[in-house]
Amino acid sequence: MRVSSEHTRWSLIMAVGLLLLGAVIVVPIATAQQQTPSPTPSPAQDDIPETIPRYSLLEFAVSVPGTYDNPYDPDQIDVQATFRSPKGETIPVPAFYLRPYALNCTGDDCESMAASPAGAPGWRVRFTPTQIGRWTFDVVARTPDDTVSLREGEFRVIESDSSGFVHTGSNPHYFAFDDGTAYFPVGENLAWALDNEGGLDAYSRWLDELSAAGANYARLNLDVPWFISLDSPGPPGDYDAAQAAAWRLDTILQMAAERGIYLQLTLIWHRGFTTEPLPSGTARPEAAISWATNPYNTANGGALDGPSSIFFDATARDLLRQRLRYIVARWGYSPNVFAWEVTDALDAISGYTASRGQPWLQDMTGYLRQIDPYRHLITVGLRQPDTALWRLPGIDFAGVQLYQGRPDEDTGDIVSDTLATLREVMGSLDKPVLLTEFSLNSTYPPIDDDPNGIHLKNVLWSAALSGSAGGGATWWWDSYVDAENLYEDFRPLAQFSQGIPWGSPDLQPVEVGLSADEAVTYTPLRIEDFNREPESISPPNTIYRLTADGPVPSTGQMSSFFYGSATPVLSRPQTFTITPPVDTELRIHVSTVSPDAPAMLTINVDGFEVARVDFSPASADILVTVPLSAGEHTVVLDNLGADWLELGYIEIADYRAPVRALALADRTVGIAVAWAQHRSYTWQNGGDAQTLGPLNFQLAFPGMPPGLYRVTYWDTATGAVIGEESVTLPEATDGTLALNLLPITSQMAVRAFRIAGPEENPTAAIGVATRTPEVSFTPSPTETATPTITLTPSITPTPTDTDTPTNTPEPTDTATNTSTPSVTPSPTVTPSPTDTDTPEPTETPSLTPSPIDTDTPSPTPSKTLTRTPTSTRTPTVAATTIPSTRVVPVP
Repeated sequence: MRVSSEHTRWSLIMAVGLLLLGAVIVVPIATAQQQTPSPTPSPAQDDIPETIPRYSLLEFAVSVPGTYDNPYDPDQIDVQATFRSPKGETIPVPAFYLRPYALNCTGDDCESMAASPAGAPGWRVRFTPTQIGRWTFDVVARTPDDTVSLREGEFRVIESDSSGFVHTGSNPHYFAFDDGTAYFPVGENLAWALDNEGGLDAYSRWLDELSAAGANYARLNLDVPWFISLDSPGPPGDYDAAQAAAWRLDTILQMAAERGIYLQLTLIWHRGFTTEPLPSGTARPEAAISWATNPYNTANGGALDGPSSIFFDATARDLLRQRLRYIVARWGYSPNVFAWEVTDALDAISGYTASRGQPWLQDMTGYLRQIDPYRHLITVGLRQPDTALWRLPGIDFAGVQLYQGRPDEDTGDIVSDTLATLREVMGSLDKPVLLTEFSLNSTYPPIDDDPNGIHLKNVLWSAALSGSAGGGATWWWDSYVDAENLYEDFRPLAQFSQGIPWGSPDLQPVEVGLSADEAVTYTPLRIEDFNREPESISPPNTIYRLTADGPVPSTGQMSSFFYGSATPVLSRPQTFTITPPVDTELRIHVSTVSPDAPAMLTINVDGFEVARVDFSPASADILVTVPLSAGEHTVVLDNLGADWLELGYIEIADYRAPVRALALADRTVGIAVAWAQHRSYTWQNGGDAQTLGPLNFQLAFPGMPPGLYRVTYWDTATGAVIGEESVTLPEATDGTLALNLLPITSQMAVRAFRIAGPEENPTAAIGVATRTPEVSFTPSPTETATPTITLTPSITPTPTDTDTPTNTPEPTDTATNTSTPSVTPSPTVTPSPTDTDTPEPTETPSLTPSPIDTDTPSPTPSKTLTRTPTSTRTPTVAATTIPSTRVVPVP
C-alpha cells in the first residue's frame, strides 16, 4: 500500500493500534528528546518486566472469569489492583474494560484514517510508579457474590529523566512537577475536533504546531458527543458504544506526551445540562447540544427528569462517579494529564445555585481524590468568579473565563478586563489562578475584528505577568489560531517564561514606577467601586494595591462607610499601597457624614499622620487633598470621630502613564520580571506598531536587594533577546532598581536576576542569564550600569526655594488640619498646624517621608535619577466643597 508523505506520521499510531491484538505489557523508555516517557496506550509484551523507569507506564492485561451484563459498572464487577510501594504504602488502582481499536488507512493514497475494532475486548491495568525500588502488586475481582484473586507480581523501578506529575509548587500561586521543576502553562484550548474537519489528524497537526512554538498546555473536553464522550450515545453508564471515542483519547494523550504538552481534561460539559439555547447564528452549530439531547434525560431513555437533577439525584451521582472512576482508571496513569476539570462552567448548568452547587462539587472532588492515586490537580470552571467555591479544599486552582461582547458591543481594552477579572480572584484566593478561556466573543471567532492576533498577544502576556499561574488560553483554536496561523504568538512567552524561578517563595505582583524624560501626560486613577450597603463591614487586614489599572484586590469588598467610636465593631482603618510615577496629589472625596454626630478623617502616609480633618454632622461633598511624591507609599485612612463618614471616591491625579507595566518580583532574593505595553497597541487600533510613536520610559522596581543584576530585554513579537546589560544596585540607595527601557511601540519584556550580592564574586553566582542577545544593548555614555536611584525625594516645607534636598530628612511638625464644614455650599477650611505630635521641636518630617541617601557616593560614576523640585512646596491639605454627581442616601 502506498502512503502519502502527508500521512507518514500515522504509521507509528497504526503500529501502536495493531499491538492491541495480542499484547500484554508495555513499558516505554524515555528518549533523550522527551521530558517524560512516552506511554503507549496498549501492552506490547507478555510478562511483567524486571525493571521499569520511574514515571513510566506499566500496563498489563487481566483475565477475569465469569459473565456480567455491564463490565463498566463496578456494582456488577469491580476489578482492582493493589500496588505496594518500596516505602510500604498501599495504592489501589481500578482496572478497566476496553475494546481495542486501531487506525485503518482508507481511500487512494491513504486519503483518510478511520478507527475500527482490532481484537478481543478485555481488562487492563495501567499504573505509573512514582518511587524507586521494589514494588509488588495483586489484582482481585469482586462481584456481589464473590471475591476472586486474579494475579500478583513484582517489579523494580529505576530512575528516569521524567519530572513526574504536576502539583502546586512551593510558591502556592504557581505549579511545579514532582521534582520541583516549575511548570508554567502556555497554550490554548483544543476542546474537540470534527471528523469531517480532520479528527485525530487535526489533533496531530495542532499539537505539532503548539510544540514547535514551545507551548506546553492544552485544554480538552471529554464530554463532547461527536468526538470524545463516554455516556454518549448511551445508555449512560454503558461505555461499549464509546470505545472508539475512548481510544481517541488514548491516542491524543500519547501524542501530547511525545510533544511535551500537558492536558487539562474537562470531565462534564455544562452544555448537556442546560436548557439555554445557543445564540442564533453561532459559529458552532455542532455545539447546539442541550438537555434535550442528553442521554440522561428521561425523554431519551435516561433516569433524570430535569437538568438540575444532576445536583441532588442519587442516580445522577452514581452515574457520574462511575464515569470518573473509568476516566481515572484508563487515563489517570499519565503525567501529561495536568488537571481534572470537573465541569467547564458549573454556574451555567440549569438550576444552579451556590447552595446546590457547593455540596455537589464537594462530592465530586472528594470522590476524585479518593480514587486518583496520583492526586492530579482538580479545578472547576465558572462563568462568573466565585472564590467561595474555589476556596473549597477539594479545588486546587481557579479556572477563570473572560469573554467580551464583540461584535455586538463596543468593548473596551481587553487587557484592563483581563486584569480586573484575574485580580478579583487573586486578591482573595491563596491558590493558583489560571485564565482557561478568553476571547473577544464566546459565539464568534474574532477573525473580522483581529486577524493579526493583537488581543491574543496582549492577553497572553498580561495574564502571565498579572500574577496568575500561566498565560491565558484562547478559546478559538481551530477557526482562529489555526485558521490564521497564529501559533508563533505562543513562542515569545514560552521562551521568556523558561528559566524564571516560579517557585520562588516571595515572587508576587508588584507595582513599579514608570517615568519618562520627555513630557508625557499621566491620567488620573479614580477608585469608587466600594460596597455601599449600610452597615457593611470591610474584610480585616486587607492591603489594597492601587495599580494603574485598578485596585488589587477589588475594592468592591471594601465598605464605603468608615465607622467611628459609636459602632466600634464596624470600625476598621483601610490600607492602600500607592506608587505614583511622578509627584502628584491624592484626593479623597467624602460624600456624606452621619447627621447625628461628627466624624474625623485621618490620613497616614508611610507611618506619619499627614492630615486630620474634622467633619460636623450632615457634612457632604468634601474633597480632601494631600500631595504625594513619586514612588511607593503606604496610605492608611481611618475615622477617629464619633460616627460614620462615607467615601465617594479616592483619586490619584497623575497615575496612569501611556505605557502599561505589569511586574512580578521576589524582593528577598532579587528577581524582577516585567511586561511593558504601549497602551495604544490594541486590536482596535489595527495593531500597527509602526504608526505609534515610540515611548521612552524608565522602569523602577522598589525595594530590591543590593547587588549585581543581569538584565535582559525581550522582543515579545519574536521571543528574541534584544538587549542585555549588567546593573549594580549599591547598598547606599533606597533599593529602587531603575532600568531604561528600549523605545516602546508595541510591547516588550524585561528580566532582571540578581547574580551577586554587594560583596560576592559575580562569576561564582548562581542564576546568571546565559542567553546570547541578538542585539547588544549598550547604555548611552551618560547612563552607567551602576545607578544611584532616589525616586521619591523629601519635600521640605520651607519658605525658600532650593534645588537640592538635604542628605538627612529632618522631621517637622506633622500638619494636623481641622475643618468643620457646615451644610452651606462653600465651607472654608483653614489648616491649623500643631506641635502635639512633634517629638523634637527642631525636627521637621516631610509630608511624605522617604530616605535620601545622597551622602553616600556610588562606587562608580553613575546617573542619579533624583526628582528635585525647583521650588519646594509647603504641604497643604485642602478641603473644599465640590459639585457632587451623586449623594448616597444614608440611614
